[in-house]
Order: sequence, then structure tokens, then C-alpha cells
Amino acid sequence: MVVLPQRLKHLLARHVLKWEIHPTAYVGRSLILVDKVTLGPGSSIGPGNVIRDLAELRLGEGASIATRNRIAGIPLSSTVFTKPTRDPSLVLGDYAMITVAHELDCSDRIELEDYAVVAGFRCSILTHNLNLVKDRFESKPVVLGARSVVMSNCTLLSAGVPERSIISAGSVVTTPLTANLTLYRGNPAEAVRALPESLRFFHRVGLQAQIADEVAALQDL
Repeated sequence: MVVLPQRLKHLLARHVLKWEIHPTAYVGRSLILVDKVTLGPGSSIGPGNVIRDLAELRLGEGASIATRNRIAGIPLSSTVFTKPTRDPSLVLGDYAMITVAHELDCSDRIELEDYAVVAGFRCSILTHNLNLVKDRFESKPVVLGARSVVMSNCTLLSAGVPERSIISAGSVVTTPLTANLTLYRGNPAEAVRALPESLRFFHRVGLQAQIADEVAALQDL
């Protein structure tokens, strides 16, 4: 499927792999080994991505995964975790975006709500940790709130991001952050200052054409 032209790729995805894929969705030359895939209108997965061992991959309208990302889960059949409700999935809301060369550990669910962005390069999002007291691996879902953005080289350690907040480049998020409209920075990340509600990033709408152009540009990097 990786090397097929787009029209044949869609046919194979729908009829053989049983993907739910909108006619306007785009799938580049990426390796996708996932139990259930849903691609909404105008969504896109660029080239050079490896997405494997997920229970579900779901992209909403206009959502995108650009290029050279490594997204891996651990199957529910694995005995590494004992949590019965673990959900090794990646869900992107409408117009959410993952840009270039990020590492996502989907041992549990990672969700980007509408318009949330993992921006820049080389962010790491982990949903599992080693509990040294119990000597066992544990997992926890990570949610990036609506219209939030995580900048380059950030690390999220089983901790989410509030909606309409910005995580400054190079920050490490080790505990849940709670305040919306806030700039966070540092290791561990702490609130630096409040952000104006009028910030244009927080009011983006109808970005399908713009996101398509940005993804096309990133694919050429």
C-alpha cells in the first residue's frame, strides 16, 4: 500500500483493510500498522511516518500528521501493563496537527483536541512510566487541550496540557498543568505569564487550505 497511487491506496484501505477514509483524505508513503483507522475530510498523513501497534488512529476534519514522526503503541495483548482500561490510540480533533520528527509513545491514549498542535521538531510525548515503588510499568492518557501548542523539543511525561495554552520550546512537563490561557516554560514547566484571549492563534477557523499548504511545505523539508 505504501507505494500505490492515491486512488488505489484508498480502494485498498477501504475494501481490504476496512479503514474509514474520506475521499478527500491524503495518505503519503508512510508505514501504518493499526487495528482501526478513521481519516476525516481533508485530513492528511505525510510521508516518512511510522505508526504502529495502535488500537485506533483517528484524524478529524483537516487534521494532519506531517512527516518523519515515530508513533508507537503497545498492543493490549501485551503483559507489560496490568491496567485493564489502557487504550493505545492516537486521536486528533478537527484541524489538530503533528508536524515533523516527533516521538509519541501511545502505550495509552494520546489525544489532541480541536486545533491543538505539536509544533516544530523533536517533541516527545510519553504515556507510560516505571513505578519504582511497585516495580511495574504504568500508563496514563495524555490530552492536549483545544487550541494549545507544544513547541520544539518539549517532553511531556504522562501529563497533559490545558486548552489555549503554550508550552515554550525545550520545556519538560512532569505534572498536570491546569491554567488555561497561560505560557508555561522550564524543567519542570511552570506558569510564566497569562496570555491574552485575543491571541490570533486561539481563534483560527477554516484552516483546511492553510494546513494543506503548510503540510505540503513540510513534506519538502
